[in-house]
Amino acid sequence: MYGFTLAEVLITIGIIGIIAAISIPSIITKFKRQSAEAKLKKFYSVMNQAVQMSIAEHGDIYIDNENREDSENSDYITTWYKEYLTKYIKTIKSEKANTAYYEAIFADGSSFNSYMSLSGPTGHSALYIYCLNYNICQLGHYNGKDHFLFVYDPTKKMVTPIYSGNNINHLKDKCYNAATEGYRWHCAALIEANGWKIPDDYPYIK
Repeated sequence: MYGFTLAEVLITIGIIGIIAAISIPSIITKFKRQSAEAKLKKFYSVMNQAVQMSIAEHGDIYIDNENREDSENSDYITTWYKEYLTKYIKTIKSEKANTAYYEAIFADGSSFNSYMSLSGPTGHSALYIYCLNYNICQLGHYNGKDHFLFVYDPTKKMVTPIYSGNNINHLKDKCYNAATEGYRWHCAALIEANGWKIPDDYPYIK
């Protein structure tokens, strides 16, 4: 009867350890990216289904925050959500977060905080910061890692990543080279443009 020597066993364990050290980070990154992709695509779908149901029942969704400062319109946006969207979105919590933001939490642990903007690429609009994990969600930040920026565009009558429709190379350049971590405007639009798949060279989810 033949067996393994201690040296052979140790060599085998060492090889397994090396393989694990190489492959586990890759597996973790793949899982994180697939989870982010699924949540982003679901958020896009859920919000636009709600918009379409609201339009079917009430007609066009109007945004009228002409005389409100961005930092002082949470009362307006909370009323706006209750009138137009809340009943069509399944959440476990939705309420005014502070003087500027409205916040909603989904059953899967993701969330969004939203505020009305008086200016920007779509003019008067509702901006959404979608957070993959409510527990680490920060108001007003969209870092392209676990916070992503969307907008309700009244002209298109839909919720889209901000700067949606731009060239994918332009979006990649803007997302990857954003000077400030908390303001990566173009990253959600990049992932959408890539078929809701995170590009292989995407630097923020590893």
